[in-house]
Order: sequence, then C-alpha cells, then structure tokens
Amino acid sequence: MRPFGAVRAGDWKLIEFYETMGVELYNLKDDLGETRDLAKEKPAKAAELHERMHQWRQSVNAQMPTPNPDFKH
Repeated sequence: MRPFGAVRAGDWKLIEFYETMGVELYNLKDDLGETRDLAKEKPAKAAELHERMHQWRQSVNAQMPTPNPDFKH
C-alpha cells in the first residue's frame, strides 16, 4: 500500500497520497466501500478537507515521510 494520510468530516473522507500528492474524496454515506472518487466532481469539498488536513499537521508539528535514498526499485 502507498503511504497516505486521511481526514474525515461527517460523511466525507479525503485521502492524500504522499508519493504523488494526489487526493481522493469519498462520501461514505453513499459509498461506504470507497468505490467512487469524487475529488474532480467536488473540488471545493476536496480543497476544504485538504486544507483542514494540512492545518492539523502544522498544529501538531506532524512529521511527514521522506523517501529512503537506499531503496532500490
């Protein structure tokens, strides 16, 4: 599994993938299995949750993962 962070607010869940910095957005009330990414359909909601996640990381001085320079593909 790729490294990621997630935030949930009510029925909404946003996942941020650290390797690509891409995001996925799900409405868990309508899609508990997280099969339909709504990030492109709901960019304002994705941006709101993304900002909330970044503010939280700053407030707790969260350490972010860094690439391992010794990792061989």
